[in-house]
Amino acid sequence: MRRRLTALFLGLVAVVLLAVEVPLAASSAQARTQQLVIDRTGDTARLARLAAPALARGAVQTLAPELAAYGELYGVLVQVHGADGELLLGSAPGRAGETAADGLAQALAGRRSSSPPTVLPWRTDPVVVAEPVLRGSEVAGAVVTVSPTGRVVRGVVGYWLVLAAAGLLTLGLVALATFPLSRWILRPVRRLDDAVHTLTTGDLDARAEVGAGPPELRRLIADFNAMAEAIRTSSAQQRALVADVSHTLRNPLTALQLRVDALEAGLLPAARADHRLAMAEIDRLTQVLDDTLAMARAADDRSAPVAVDVRECVRGRLRMWSDAAAAGGTEVRLAGEGSCWVLASPGALDQVLDAVLHNALRFTPDGTVTVQVDLAGDVVEVQVVDDGPGLTPQECAAATRRFWRGADQQNVPGSGLGLAIAAALVARCGGRLAVTPAWPHGLCVAVRLPRLTGATPPVVPAYPPTPGLAAR
Repeated sequence: MRRRLTALFLGLVAVVLLAVEVPLAASSAQARTQQLVIDRTGDTARLARLAAPALARGAVQTLAPELAAYGELYGVLVQVHGADGELLLGSAPGRAGETAADGLAQALAGRRSSSPPTVLPWRTDPVVVAEPVLRGSEVAGAVVTVSPTGRVVRGVVGYWLVLAAAGLLTLGLVALATFPLSRWILRPVRRLDDAVHTLTTGDLDARAEVGAGPPELRRLIADFNAMAEAIRTSSAQQRALVADVSHTLRNPLTALQLRVDALEAGLLPAARADHRLAMAEIDRLTQVLDDTLAMARAADDRSAPVAVDVRECVRGRLRMWSDAAAAGGTEVRLAGEGSCWVLASPGALDQVLDAVLHNALRFTPDGTVTVQVDLAGDVVEVQVVDDGPGLTPQECAAATRRFWRGADQQNVPGSGLGLAIAAALVARCGGRLAVTPAWPHGLCVAVRLPRLTGATPPVVPAYPPTPGLAAR
C-alpha cells in the first residue's frame, strides 16, 4: 500500500509539473524566436533603407563592406535581390536556398515576410526575414537575411534542461517527504490489518497497538480493540454458559437414568420395550451433553502446544480402536512411511483421530478403512478413507456443522458433534479439516496440519504392533 500511495502522490505532482513546465518551455522557445525575429527584422529594414539609393544609382556594390561586416559579426547571410529576384549582392557566396524563396516572393510583392515558426530543438531550418526595397511606391528589390538557429536552439535546450532538472528535484523532494508521511499514515493501518487477520483466524486475544498516526486511525484502532474485547468476552461467556449448563444437567440426568433403570424390575413384560427406548434416549441425551461439554472445552483450550509425531499418534489410536474394528469386521490399513512432526495441543490430535475413526468404523461394517499419512511440503496430511455409503458434496460441506446429521442417519446413535469438535481442535492447532466424497464410494476425512520444522523433536518409542492392523 505504501508503494501505491507514493506512486499516487508522485503521479499527481508529475501531472502538476507537466501542466506548469510544458507551457513554460513552449513560451521560452517562442520568446527566444520572437526576439531573434525582432532583431533581424530591424536590421533587415535598416539594410533595405541603405540599399534603396544604391539600387537607384546602380551602385549596389557599395554595400558590400556593410553586408560583409554585418554577416561576419552576427553569422548571418545577407543578400540583395533586384526587382526580378536576381541576386545582386551577398555577404557570402552562394544563394539562400529554398528556405528563403517564400520570404523573397513576399518581399518582391511589396510585403514583409511572414513570421517564421517557433524555433525548437528538432527544427533546424534557419530564420528568414525579407524586407522590400522601395523606390517611392514601387518595389526596386529586396533584402533577405538568413539567420542560423543554433544559438537559439542551445538556449532553448538549456532552459528546458533547467526545467527538467527542477522537475526531477521536485519529484525527489516529494518522494523523500512522501516516504515518512505514508509510513505515518499506513503504520496504524498495517497494525490494524495484522490484528484483524489474527482475529479472523480464531485468536480472540488479538489487539492492535494504538501508537502514532492520524487521529482518525488511532480512534479506529481503539474502537477495534474495544470491539475485539467485547467479542472475546461474549464468546467466553457463551462457552462458559454451554459448559456450565452441560455440566449442571449431567447430574440430574444421571439421577434420572438411575431411577428409570430401577423401574425395570417392577415393569410388566409389555412395558419393557418402552423402558428400553427410554433408557436409549437418556443415553443419547447424556452423549449430547458430554459432546457439548467437549465442544466448549475444545473451543476454549489455552494449553501450550507440544511436538507430536503424527504417524506414531495414528498407530496408537488405531491400536485403541482395533477391538472395535475387529468386532465390526472392518479391515483397517495404515499407509505412509516416516515420521511427521506437528505442533498440537496435548491430546488434541488423539481426540481428532478418535472422532474420525469412530465415524469411519460406525458406517463401514464389514468394509475397509484406510489411514494415509503423507507429507506435502510444509503440510502433514492424515486421510481417513472408508468405503461406506458416504455423503453427497452438499452434505460434506455441512458435515462439520454443530449437531448436523444426515437425513439417513437420524436413527444412528450420535450427537452430530464429533466432526465439529474435531474441526475446532484442528483449527486451534492452525490446521484444517476437510470432508469430501471418496471414489468410487465412501467418505474421505483429511486433517491437514502445519509441519514442525527447524527443530529436532525427541524420539518417541513406536507403539507395539497392532493386532488386526494391516500396513500397506
